[in-house]
Amino acid sequence: MKEKEQFILDIKRLGINGEGIGFYNKLAVFVDGAIPGEGHEVCVTKCESKMAFAESVGIKTVSKARKEAECPYYSSCGGCAVMHIQYVTMLKYKRDLLIEALNRYTRLETRSFEIRSTVPSEHILGYRNKSQLPVKKLGKTTKVCMIKAKSNELVPIDSCLVTNPLINELNTKILEIADELGISSYVPKFTRGVLRYLVIRVNKKNEALVCFVCFEKNKKIYELAQRVMMLEGVKGVYENFNDSKKTSAIFGNVTNHLAGNPYIVETLGNIEYQIYPTTFFQLNSYQAEVMYDIVLKCCKLSRQERVLDAYCGVGAIGLYLAKMAKEVIGIEYNKDSVLAANENAKLNKIKNAKFYQGDASLLLPKMIKNGTDFDVIVCDPPRVGLGKAFIEAILSTEVKRLVYVSCNPATLAKDLELLSEKYMVNSITPVDMFPQTPLVECVAQLTHIESTPAKNK
Repeated sequence: MKEKEQFILDIKRLGINGEGIGFYNKLAVFVDGAIPGEGHEVCVTKCESKMAFAESVGIKTVSKARKEAECPYYSSCGGCAVMHIQYVTMLKYKRDLLIEALNRYTRLETRSFEIRSTVPSEHILGYRNKSQLPVKKLGKTTKVCMIKAKSNELVPIDSCLVTNPLINELNTKILEIADELGISSYVPKFTRGVLRYLVIRVNKKNEALVCFVCFEKNKKIYELAQRVMMLEGVKGVYENFNDSKKTSAIFGNVTNHLAGNPYIVETLGNIEYQIYPTTFFQLNSYQAEVMYDIVLKCCKLSRQERVLDAYCGVGAIGLYLAKMAKEVIGIEYNKDSVLAANENAKLNKIKNAKFYQGDASLLLPKMIKNGTDFDVIVCDPPRVGLGKAFIEAILSTEVKRLVYVSCNPATLAKDLELLSEKYMVNSITPVDMFPQTPLVECVAQLTHIESTPAKNK
């Protein structure tokens, strides 16, 4: 196969980034925008030893699942990748992505446990409660931008269909005020300018927290903050300084509260959570509540169990479980998140949940050695997974139930393979937390093999 070679390709399945995958002379070929069941005339753009990449130059067979994407920026924006696929069909593909990962990375027999249908999101547009976008000056007007897929190119947008409408409105109004005040935007090429990113968070009550991420200091930021506080829905304003010329991180180390309330409160179920500009929180509040209900059900709590909430963040899951547990102990490496978790416990008057800073792989063995036994472990790690050290720590215990919340089917599968030494998978529930993207969250329920009825007979 050579670059610029053209041929007809039948698309067999969907890839983890939303691309269609077909096979030509046993070589996997990835085609953006293609859907399983379609036939495409493709032109090869890149060849590697085990795969190739191609672009579609014409659809010969069109899938019934294909639709027109509603977003005017869809072809250039890197935010969504599957808006051209009917939602119901995409739910099936997300389950397929999970099964594909399990078949590829584990020796588990997927028919031996339940893989449930993907839980749909009630809101498939306008669900994102957070926006953190770079800003760019276009003539006399500053706009927020998305980053074009597979590049560093900024794509100016007026609104984002998957983002809460209030955020879209505030992005526009805030930048109009910034332009009136003559506040410059950051220009990476010259490493100069003031406003670098505009970060906005909202809760289900449509209360907003705004943060200006700045490269340079400017006294007019304080005037901007006062005027932004007058906009409908805004409850508080911050500034953050990120003067690094190389980092891809949004936030720098210094954050200042400029006006209004220091936080907004989000409610999931009966639990309230304080949300700050830099706080990690699920981006789809409505679906987060659905997922936490699934986690609660998987834990099978009867108010007698001690629960370990590993990678607990701000205590979102642990506090949600506390009402049905005897005790919840959370472990989180980020110190600020631990402080927020304990604040959230006080906010909700929850006395049976405590959160500690540290490495779960080190603290769990110490707790077990000191006589702190757990009945259930719940873990919600980042995309890289649990890590070998924490898996070994889990395997050294005899905790009866393990509930694994994952945002990456590949690392979930790899971790389940290691955990299968002592744990049996009972069920996995895929949850659509991010409609219009190929991303899928999963809740896996596992039981210690020696605790299963079959082993007790």
